[in-house]
Amino acid sequence: MASRFKLYNSDNITLEYVFQLVQSTNAPQSPLRHISIEGVRGMGSLIIPAGTPPWTLEMEGVLYIDTATEDYDDLMTKIEELETTVALNTAYYLRIYKTALTYYNYKVKRVEVIDYEQSLRTDSQKYRISLLVNSW
Repeated sequence: MASRFKLYNSDNITLEYVFQLVQSTNAPQSPLRHISIEGVRGMGSLIIPAGTPPWTLEMEGVLYIDTATEDYDDLMTKIEELETTVALNTAYYLRIYKTALTYYNYKVKRVEVIDYEQSLRTDSQKYRISLLVNSW
């Protein structure tokens, strides 16, 4: 399997972008909230599911080129592709594959700029992207 991190359109069918070489992430998370109701005369409490609040999914990765066949312009094209494909305030599904057939599926939006680490950009460029989960 080439990449485990794939971004799909809001229809959850159309593949929009494949994140290559993701080095670290804070996913998966399941920040479920519950409401606890305690009685004044009885023992114990009732637990009621209250939904899932939004949270920020962060990924750090590397865009790279094969220096034998590609050059600086190809790396800049990959950076531009990331910027334009993963547009601000657009609804997407992010799939993080556990196996070839099973995956985590998150509803996400990019609401912040993509951070690029300082680099000479000779053969690679590190990036950090934050996506807001449960935002649409």
